[in-house]
Amino acid sequence: SYERTVEDVETVIGHAKLDVSELRPISQVIYFGKKFEKYKLLELDADVLESLKKGDRVMFKGEANDKAVLCTNNKTYEVKEAETSNSLLLIPGMKFMEDIPAMKSDRQLEVKEIVGIFHDYYELKKIKPRLSRIRHLLNERQYKGSELEEQDQSDGYYSIDDLIERIQASEEEIKQGLSDIDAVSIKGKWRLLEDQYHFRALSFMLNLLDENSWKVNEIPLGETLEILNELLPKEIASHIVEMYLEPTGEFNDAGDTLMQIKEDKTCRYLGGYLLRQAAKFSLKDFLEAWQQSVPEGLTTNLKQLAGLALYTLETKPQLIWYFPEEDLPVDLQERFSVLFKQREKWNFNEIEPYIRNLSSEKQSSHAILTKFARVSHINGTKYYSSRLGK
Repeated sequence: SYERTVEDVETVIGHAKLDVSELRPISQVIYFGKKFEKYKLLELDADVLESLKKGDRVMFKGEANDKAVLCTNNKTYEVKEAETSNSLLLIPGMKFMEDIPAMKSDRQLEVKEIVGIFHDYYELKKIKPRLSRIRHLLNERQYKGSELEEQDQSDGYYSIDDLIERIQASEEEIKQGLSDIDAVSIKGKWRLLEDQYHFRALSFMLNLLDENSWKVNEIPLGETLEILNELLPKEIASHIVEMYLEPTGEFNDAGDTLMQIKEDKTCRYLGGYLLRQAAKFSLKDFLEAWQQSVPEGLTTNLKQLAGLALYTLETKPQLIWYFPEEDLPVDLQERFSVLFKQREKWNFNEIEPYIRNLSSEKQSSHAILTKFARVSHINGTKYYSSRLGK
């Protein structure tokens, strides 16, 4: 086969009427290679490229039935196939202008081979982390107390590295997800507290307020932990304190850090615990029992149960029941199907807590409702109902 020479290149330059002095002294002659490699092309954004340059972990994740994602240390991307009408040529060692020094010398030829031709590639789209599987995995082995722990914790127990392998999210997002569902690390394995045990552990702490006449915003941290460590494993005692107390910035006369109860979080958990004991409650009876269940100084409010319970004011008696957002399907179409079977019409404040976690910077809760629900107005209030309804 014929190979081009320096003279051929110079002839082409002359025909193109180019000024040789303005050209780099190296010309690259491109041929089709004898063998095409089986590569896939992936278009990277600046963040992913920087992660690769720094040597950070960049992983493709997904089980057999999952849509693939790519994760850096702190971001998650959906991987989608894209087509291009242009042919993309893969040429190893191809030099660009900045790779060739501008110097006067005899022209040289470098042979480059095309090892692949592509009409499609993979592109990345930043998405919210897919964290719902964390709760599913951790529910396999809920923590019920040290006396009920298994000796062999190889099956159904997950370390942070195990979760990084299984969950379609970055390490940073997984750690935040564990915090959001109040998971605790026990001997290197991440666990959820079983509901009865959780209630008992929280009750131990709340009982200290009555026994010591502590106000809800004057709880001594050191003394609290000292007592709880005698009643609970240290990891659990610290976890309960971290979940339900926050520092006030003040100290008592003994120099102990003063803490205050997280009102909304404490009331929310205790309200949910009551609701999980029965299918439906009289709203009036529930509100009384709920207020009695919280420490003196805390005030319950139905807004604290947003995304956890539903209630109706139209029935006699008025009713309330447990309906947690975490149990709903992740797929938006399926989620709306469940929501509209539960209730035909929703106002925005009622339905927003049940779609908030699926919204994003590019798709707000309002945008989701516009896409999946029908809007109507009743007495000046906007309601959302199924698009499949009458």
